[in-house]
Amino acid sequence: MTRIQAHPDPRQLLEAFEAFTAASEHLQTRYEALQAQLGQLQGELQTVIEAVPFAIWVLAEDGSLRFTNRPQGLEGRFQDPAPWQPGSPGGQRRFQTLEGRELIFEEERRSAPHGGTIVTLRDITEAVLRAQQASREDRLAAMGRMAAELAHEIRNPLGSLALFSGMLVEDLSQQAGPLELARKIQEGVGRLNSLVGNTLAFSRDLQPKTGTILLRAFWEEAIRSSTLAEAVPWENQIPDQASWQGDPNLLRQVAQNLLQNAIRALEDVEDPRILLAAVEEQLDGTACWHLTLADNGCGIPAETLSKVFDPFFSTFGGGTGLGLAVCHRIIVAHGGLLFIESQPGRGTTVHLRLAAAGTT
Repeated sequence: MTRIQAHPDPRQLLEAFEAFTAASEHLQTRYEALQAQLGQLQGELQTVIEAVPFAIWVLAEDGSLRFTNRPQGLEGRFQDPAPWQPGSPGGQRRFQTLEGRELIFEEERRSAPHGGTIVTLRDITEAVLRAQQASREDRLAAMGRMAAELAHEIRNPLGSLALFSGMLVEDLSQQAGPLELARKIQEGVGRLNSLVGNTLAFSRDLQPKTGTILLRAFWEEAIRSSTLAEAVPWENQIPDQASWQGDPNLLRQVAQNLLQNAIRALEDVEDPRILLAAVEEQLDGTACWHLTLADNGCGIPAETLSKVFDPFFSTFGGGTGLGLAVCHRIIVAHGGLLFIESQPGRGTTVHLRLAAAGTT
């Protein structure tokens, strides 16, 4: 018996081919859409990684670099090996920028899923400075309360001494020798009275009456009133639009104290100079102006720098040691930040940051 082979219907083949083609085109379209979506997600992820406020390095097991969101590195130097180098100590790391500013980073290291190491470096300078300032403010507040109590106890007998010394000067007006001694007593009482007044000013509660302060004109006036304009060459690079939201009277006291310190630090310098500058910064969505007052004076040793805000501590002979303590309290009362960087023989830079006008 002869078997007859059935031939497929051409129409069925054509329909099957068309269905296969349509499915292939659909899959190709879906594949291209997924590829585009993946590319978009990769681009967004790369943008996020590059925008995060910390640096990331992914190292292979041999220490070679597999990925970083800081391909240009960091502009400055670490004192110890850099985080991506062997022997990096981890933990808090101090970093000096090309401009000489010291930053503090927190370094963390963890194992990568497929071998190697992930290194992250987070800038904690702001948090460290804020914590130091808060601790300093607590200590200053306690010392201020104690100083206020002592000042009130001293003020009454000191008033009597001032009265009696004045009477003594009048009684001895015809006796040159005793009169000179009486005047020295009177001058000493006057210095003590001034110290008591400064102590009470330091210890009082501060309630800033804020307004708009145009920084360039404000510091120009402060410089000219401090006689710095005639004593030391200075340069004002503060932008015209720079402004603070603050109490002009209180901040004028800050400016005068800081400028006076700068003048004294430059007394024996061969080529003295002072530079004022300011840059705008964003802090938690708030606009601020970060002002720097830099001199090339004698500088402050590291072991002394941590004490300069303590009341009655002075690096200059004959000072009361209240100037920087008062500056600190005024800046804290404004919700600002004050810190100092200094190197012996190279000079001192004072950093002041307050909210820009119109932000509060």
